[in-house]
Amino acid sequence: MAVGSRIVCAMLWLRFTALLLTLAAAGCGPVTDSEQIRVCRLVPQVLHPDGTQIREIRVAPVSGEKSAIRIDYAAREPGSINRTHFATCVFGGATFERDRLDLVALDTDQGPLGEARLLYLKRFWLADAAREVGEAVPLPTQGLRRLPSALAYALQQLISALAPAAIYALLATAYSLIYGLVGRINLAFGEIAALGAYGAIGGVAAAVALGVGDAITGLALAFVLAALISGGWSLLVGSAVLAPLHARHRLGQPILIATAAVALTAQEFMRITQGSRERWSPPVFNEPIPLARAADFVVTVTPMQMVVALVGLTAACAVLFLLGRTRFGRAWRAFADDPGTAELFGIDGKRLLASTFLLAGLLAGLAGWIVAAYYGSISFSIGASLGLKALVAAVVGGIGSVPGAFLGGLCVALVEATWSAYFAIEARDIGVFSLLIVVFVLRPGGLLGFAGPKPRDV
Repeated sequence: MAVGSRIVCAMLWLRFTALLLTLAAAGCGPVTDSEQIRVCRLVPQVLHPDGTQIREIRVAPVSGEKSAIRIDYAAREPGSINRTHFATCVFGGATFERDRLDLVALDTDQGPLGEARLLYLKRFWLADAAREVGEAVPLPTQGLRRLPSALAYALQQLISALAPAAIYALLATAYSLIYGLVGRINLAFGEIAALGAYGAIGGVAAAVALGVGDAITGLALAFVLAALISGGWSLLVGSAVLAPLHARHRLGQPILIATAAVALTAQEFMRITQGSRERWSPPVFNEPIPLARAADFVVTVTPMQMVVALVGLTAACAVLFLLGRTRFGRAWRAFADDPGTAELFGIDGKRLLASTFLLAGLLAGLAGWIVAAYYGSISFSIGASLGLKALVAAVVGGIGSVPGAFLGGLCVALVEATWSAYFAIEARDIGVFSLLIVVFVLRPGGLLGFAGPKPRDV
């Protein structure tokens, strides 16, 4: 695990970083709000008469302006030649600000619109255009590489699996860190991730309250709160529930029941304090970037998908490095292999368990941050689903094996994406849990084999 995993991890990280930088240079540019772009894309259609052929040339933020977007386009009005135009939309706020979709000024190649005309445009013309075209905007396909239809569709499903793979892999790693150390499963990690997601939503609300409209700053604040909340809850569960039970009961049933009770308690706590309705945050970095095409089907990726994949890959490499090359990792591996001998050599089991729970909580918080940032919504009941699927990922990869947890998370996400693409989405969970049955029958120890304390030690 030590040398091979680190080499593979480093190669994947370097390759993906290079891809991310290439795509960022090609299409991402400065931070833009996709919903502001959608509103601004409606403007050319209302500035020209019916029947005008409009072709978008470029969309970019305006340098020096807080919330302004410029669209360059070519328009061919009926009975006229093709001419190039531009429209610059100025909005009342940035990503996390209340008036971010309020069009407060509009400048064109014919001059700025007056206050009365702008008010009329917003109240009538833009509303009519939105009803006619909805939110679907054709993506530019010039110069895209053509792929066979089956390959393009499979590539899109793989891209769609990036965010779920990161979430399941991070939570499966949290399961494996605890199980590999003490041979016990903490069933509360799904709810701990959900608490972190609520913390991330709270971070967005705090950014709004502090007047921080920048998306990157808001996401950073959301991440800090998610990590603090999930890390604190995990440390509390480990020190107050699991550690005392593990010291008194060598059988696993009391710990299993206790952590299940913690999960139910945390879920009810979220329902009472946050309400039963979904909480949401504005979508960010979700403007699709075309990669390839097959006939009319365009393979796209969003900046947020790339960020999530890079964050997950970085976390995987960091955990593998931590376990393979640091003092904590050596202590963890020694205690997992033989707790009694490890304590004879001066390893403090209680301190190590607390540190492991803190690390597992931080990973769960990162998973919760991804849920909030990528999907934009969270409810009190989502933790149960996340926890069960992540547990499936941990078992599929090999419970107690950290590399196996990441591999299992990828497998579960791919099964989900494939099932959603080709079968009824309502029965998607059947495919996920069927994967667990197949692995148990064909390979009971998981893909990379069981890893955990020996029976005499637990």
